[in-house]
Amino acid sequence: MTETKRLLNQAATLRHTHDTRFKTARLSLYTVMPAHAERSPLTTLLFGILRRGSELYPRLALLNRRLDELYGTTLTIRNYLHGDNHVVCYTAEMAEQAFLPPSDAHTDILGGVMELLADVILHPLTQEDGTLRAAAVEAEKVSLCDSLRALRNDTRVYAGNRLREIMCQGEPYGLSIGGSVEQVMAITPEEVTAHHKALLETTRMEVFYTGRASEETVSAAWKKAFGCWDPTLAETPVTRPHTPPHTPRQATEDMAVSQGKLCMAWACGENISTLKNTPDASAAYAVCNELFGVMQNSLLFRHVREELGLCYFCDSALDMTKGILWVSCGIRPDKRGEAEAAITRQLTRMQRGEISPVEVELAKLSLKNAYSQMGDSQSSLEVFALNRLLGGISSTPEEELARIMAVTPADVARAAQRFQPDTVFFLNGTAEGDGEEDYDE
Repeated sequence: MTETKRLLNQAATLRHTHDTRFKTARLSLYTVMPAHAERSPLTTLLFGILRRGSELYPRLALLNRRLDELYGTTLTIRNYLHGDNHVVCYTAEMAEQAFLPPSDAHTDILGGVMELLADVILHPLTQEDGTLRAAAVEAEKVSLCDSLRALRNDTRVYAGNRLREIMCQGEPYGLSIGGSVEQVMAITPEEVTAHHKALLETTRMEVFYTGRASEETVSAAWKKAFGCWDPTLAETPVTRPHTPPHTPRQATEDMAVSQGKLCMAWACGENISTLKNTPDASAAYAVCNELFGVMQNSLLFRHVREELGLCYFCDSALDMTKGILWVSCGIRPDKRGEAEAAITRQLTRMQRGEISPVEVELAKLSLKNAYSQMGDSQSSLEVFALNRLLGGISSTPEEELARIMAVTPADVARAAQRFQPDTVFFLNGTAEGDGEEDYDE
């Protein structure tokens, strides 16, 4: 497996991985832009509209038929927040040319996929006046609003989003990239058309390919399909770390469910970008989080869930794009105080160094297992590379794992000490019941 990088034009870069272990190839086109209260809802709406028709494929049925012709190529579109950035990704997974039957050896799957993606992104279906079709805009507005309303149905995700919005209010990371229902319904075809043109003129594109095709073949296919796209040079935006407040925040919201959701967050004031010159510190943060609430025998699982029986689930997550440690747990509403105190005790235990070498070793081995499996997944390798790209660092999975395996209990304690209390959000269940029907492992 070899990795190379090539500039396609002043605003697009190909990151090519030649890998012959798979019978499928993976192509992803990422556009990365700063998250913005007004522009991000337009972007979210726009990329839903683009799926509804292009010049060559004016109907979704025709687009799907073309994917079938390309040996069942799958196309997925992801739209998400990554630190302070709004990321939209088109990913195509296609059969490798080498495994086609002789009768179809002439089929250019990669070229066909590039052509399809270019048509969808650059040439959406428009009305006679050049604006995006009003019917497509209105239909996508209804679909997006339905999705926004449905966010409350998954209380675990909803509580996590509310914690992020409260914690990072005033920062791009605290935004909802879908906006509000009122905001979306007020968007006009003219606005979203102008936004599409602006994105094409100023947004970078990061192209990732993993498969058997050579770098020259992929580059040629991209230039044939996207050669007419020549935007103004745009820099990849950088995410700033979140700064913890002087006084921790507390917020509670009632909902007619039986299981409460307790979400807690701490911030360390640094992130993957600020730590790029001290990569050992990043490794210590990873081990700290793994021991705290990720691995199967984590502190939160053993002591808060199993020993004390205070919650239905309890785990942690680390977002080093912002330097934030999260904990999410499902509890009976009357157990909130006990659960919050028990979770805090486990973090305090790590901060005091009250952890054994065996516990740290188990956390490192858990991470080693995850890193060992990364090479078996094209998507995992791609996500790892994108995260490093947006963080401004260039380490490999092997280098990261070596740093993780060198972490000591003292390193974990120092990492834990950096986390300061930031925000607690409690989704208070007001319906009767014991909450077990809402259990989410």
